[in-house]
Amino acid sequence: MREEKLRVEELVLTAVLSAIIGAVFLVWSNVVWGASKLVLGLTLTPIIYGMWFIGATVPAYIVRKPLVALLGEFLAAVLELFYGSQFASTVLLYGFMQGLMSELVFFATRYKRWDWATMALAGAAPALWAAPADTVLYGITNPLSPGQRVVFWSLYFVSGALIAGVLVKALIDYVAKSSSLLDYFAVGKSVKKIGGSTSQ
Repeated sequence: MREEKLRVEELVLTAVLSAIIGAVFLVWSNVVWGASKLVLGLTLTPIIYGMWFIGATVPAYIVRKPLVALLGEFLAAVLELFYGSQFASTVLLYGFMQGLMSELVFFATRYKRWDWATMALAGAAPALWAAPADTVLYGITNPLSPGQRVVFWSLYFVSGALIAGVLVKALIDYVAKSSSLLDYFAVGKSVKKIGGSTSQ
């Protein structure tokens, strides 16, 4: 039976990853979001949104235990706030809810499935919170026509699935297969078939 309790090294890894990802979130909040609106236009800007969801999927995919997705995304949001996000304390609410959405996907599989479809769903799931929250809290879609709003909201899910789901899985699998860095964690044991494996 697989041990569900988080080991110290798994907690440390989650915290370190959250610190790094929180810095990425800060750049996305304070630089990339505004630049993308200028370059792409408001309608297409959510194509970059999935990066805000990786706080959940990166540590969860590596550790593969309950609550890691929620913890990772929330800690990354806490650190984004600490670093100086322009969105202030609202990032904490976003971090908690987005992490919860991904966590529910992994919970539905009983933390046993880590294939492409599961990761894409876990990457896209935070959009269930983020898209309506941005609309209600910030009125971000006010300048858009109904058709543009459909595109705008859809891109949250597409971006999440591709960036926080597919890209995260591809990059972590590559690192796990090509190095020994992740051998001590569930993903390393899985991709190298060390001591059995979980579904990829």
